[in-house]
Amino acid sequence: MDTLKFISLSLFIILLNCKRVEYTKVDKSFYDIYLREWNSSICPKKIVFEKYVKNSNFKNLINQYSDFEVKDCDLIHLKFNQRILRPNVVLVGPINYDIRLIIDDSIHYNITNIINEIDTIFSRGRPGDFTIMNNIKSLVVNGHKLDNKDAPLSIEIPTKLGKVIKKK
Repeated sequence: MDTLKFISLSLFIILLNCKRVEYTKVDKSFYDIYLREWNSSICPKKIVFEKYVKNSNFKNLINQYSDFEVKDCDLIHLKFNQRILRPNVVLVGPINYDIRLIIDDSIHYNITNIINEIDTIFSRGRPGDFTIMNNIKSLVVNGHKLDNKDAPLSIEIPTKLGKVIKKK
């Protein structure tokens, strides 16, 4: 009888710990743009995201967006020293274009050579939740090649790589 209780209890514990693995396919190009090492208390007011034909040297504009939610501007997030730009427009599919990001008409980032592929990653929910989505592996920002391994579902840019837009 004790053996039967032991086996029943063991089987119950094993079944209780079984996890249902779930995969969710998301067709977004990316979630956010992280501006790391922001080093300022100023919160960006105007963000312009321009899509250009790939390798056109930023001459053939496809379209542009300026509807972004800017996060991490409040005092409790200052310790992270970053700004998170979340597009309010859903950009779908792989990134097969060049990007120019303009912040407050004063700094710009030319983003080219974006290497992205569909991949499966842990979705930071419960164990067993995975997301199948476009993952950005690497990119070139204003001539600097960057590995994007820390934020594969987003675009991560060190702020210091920005070029100042000269007023005419």
